[in-house]
Amino acid sequence: MHAFAVSKWAGALLVASAAMAPTAQAVTQSVSTNTLNVAVTLGTPVLAGDNIRLDTLVTSGPGPLSQSITFTVGAGVGSLVGEAAWEISTAAGTGPRLIGVNIDIFDSSSALVTSDSFAGTLGGFAVSTFASAIGPGTYKMVATGTGVRDSSLDVTLSFITAVPEARTFSMMLAGLGLFGLLGVRRR
Repeated sequence: MHAFAVSKWAGALLVASAAMAPTAQAVTQSVSTNTLNVAVTLGTPVLAGDNIRLDTLVTSGPGPLSQSITFTVGAGVGSLVGEAAWEISTAAGTGPRLIGVNIDIFDSSSALVTSDSFAGTLGGFAVSTFASAIGPGTYKMVATGTGVRDSSLDVTLSFITAVPEARTFSMMLAGLGLFGLLGVRRR
């Protein structure tokens, strides 16, 4: 009977803590552009679970690509992952062709946080990925390259929740131990 009382109390505590936990809805902030050169600043901070998406389709001809998005990362974010894809139709073809693409993310002091890693080509598209630890602050994603003809580039950044520190786990284990001790003492 005492074990049931402790279990019932622990269940009520879990329900109450779940009710107090902040509920977050993932948000995707999109930047769509039809120019090779653009600089955008996002006004809303990104949180864990949020995404930033750059969608570029330039049909006005060739030239150097220089696009940047300045963004703020809010509390609770511990890392980011990203992927990029751009069309690289053949040199002799007529479709979009973007070459020499590089994507970097810098912090507010212009220190490089991460750079994309080329992953290969698939169906006329080049693909790259990147991942890095990241915390609250202001950052800038910079995409560079050369549009040989029309250009198509898509980049997505996804922000992941921070892993709790060891102290948080220690406190949780101590609390669970206390519940176990209370259950044993009541028996």
